[in-house]
Amino acid sequence: MRLYTLEEARAMLPAVLPVLSGIAELVRELRTMQAAMSVDMRGASGDGALTANPWAETHKDRGDELTRLLQEAVARLEQWGVELKDPDRGLIDFHHERDGEVVYLCYMLGEPDIEYWHPLETGYAGRQRV
Repeated sequence: MRLYTLEEARAMLPAVLPVLSGIAELVRELRTMQAAMSVDMRGASGDGALTANPWAETHKDRGDELTRLLQEAVARLEQWGVELKDPDRGLIDFHHERDGEVVYLCYMLGEPDIEYWHPLETGYAGRQRV
């Protein structure tokens, strides 16, 4: 586990932000596609038999590609020692030592900077200003 100082975590943001934004976009696209396919698959013919989904194979290929891209982006964060907590909100944590205890420095997409920390066990609800 890598421990970041506040300055090191802030210095990582320019590299992390495009990856984090990309993850949020990939997740949105995957969910949209899954919802569309789910609706399509619910269709039934007049006799009650389920209808075929003619574009399922095309979307399966795109779904596989999106899943691969998502796995690669998450792996990149993990290589940096950054924990992805919520891909939808772009919520990440950096391990950090504060007063002799390992805590998280917490960042969410849209925030101007890393401005919060929280104990490992409290999560987002326990965020406090740095």
